[in-house]
Amino acid sequence: MIIDPHIHSSYSSDSRMTPKEIIEQARKIGLDAIAIADHNSIKGAQVGIKEAKGISDLIVIPAMEVSTNKGHIVALGINKEIKSYMSPEETVEAIRDANGIAIAPHPFVRYREGLCDKVKDLDIDAMETLNSRYVFGYSNWRAKKLAEERGIPQIGASDAHFLGAIGSCVTELDADFSIDSIIECILSGKTNVFGDRTPLPLILKEVIDKKIKKI
Repeated sequence: MIIDPHIHSSYSSDSRMTPKEIIEQARKIGLDAIAIADHNSIKGAQVGIKEAKGISDLIVIPAMEVSTNKGHIVALGINKEIKSYMSPEETVEAIRDANGIAIAPHPFVRYREGLCDKVKDLDIDAMETLNSRYVFGYSNWRAKKLAEERGIPQIGASDAHFLGAIGSCVTELDADFSIDSIIECILSGKTNVFGDRTPLPLILKEVIDKKIKKI
């Protein structure tokens, strides 16, 4: 099974993709499962789950990317929205209380609000060791090194904000076609991550779009 567990929809301020467009693109490129993980909102995932109702070849996992007071954490498989701007420890606890797992996304990318040094001792369930939005890949290397040292399950994800980036980095796992099986497989650490960098023109376009919105 091939999954992309970190995609942003129009329910994030920095993406314009609708959940329906994301689902169509994911099916087009042959993904088996996706997680729509919007900033501090589960609404995109909930809409995506409704859009995918009746579709037999794609699973949409409920998720969100939560802002803590020290950086971002992806909440995967949750059954309710997680409060923002708590401590990382409180956020991890809240995610688990919501039947989800806590994933550290782009942990060593400070300008994208990675947890950075805080992640070294945090009790997380998995770590993004291959995030497609990179230029040189040093932050991914640091994440992989730490995950291997601590025995933390590894995740590959596109962190897509544009249709063309979906599936650029993914996670491969031997799971049944269900959310519970996917979560169990991730927790077991039996994952394989692979993919390529998001095309630089898309990354630059995103940076420009953010600057325009701020202005």
